Formats: sequence, structure tokens, C-alpha cells
Amino acid sequence: MLSTSQQQFPPIGSKWQDRDRRAKRTVEVIRLDPDNRRVRIHCIETDVLSWAKPERFNGKSGGYQPLMHIPIKRR
Repeated sequence: MLSTSQQQFPPIGSKWQDRDRRAKRTVEVIRLDPDNRRVRIHCIETDVLSWAKPERFNGKSGGYQPLMHIPIKRR
């Protein structure tokens, strides 16, 4: 049996944007289930919990890309 490492999963608390142009969806990773190879996500726009495969967090079409935050300049 192949071993699964935590590096294959997105970090808990990270935010991702759906690459599908038809959907405006931002999700936050809230839990990892390495036994079933699933990631528990929370959709920020609709406030819905669902599960996703860790392979979707790859930044490619059909998956999720990391949400980039623009730092605010303070004076």
C-alpha cells in the first residue's frame, strides 16, 4: 500500500479560488481526511461545506488555485 504524506494536501486554513470561469467560488480548507483522501472545504460565498479530492488543489484547469492576497501598504 502506498503511504500518503501531508505534503499532498493543502494546508488547513488556506484559501483557494475555483479555476472554473463559470463559477465564482472561493473555498477555505478546514479539515483533512488522509484515510479517505479527502479535503473538507467551506465555500465562502454560499456558506456550504463539502468534500474535495486533494488532487484538485493544483492550480490547473478543473481545480483550485491559491488565493493571492495583496499586501496593504501602511504609512
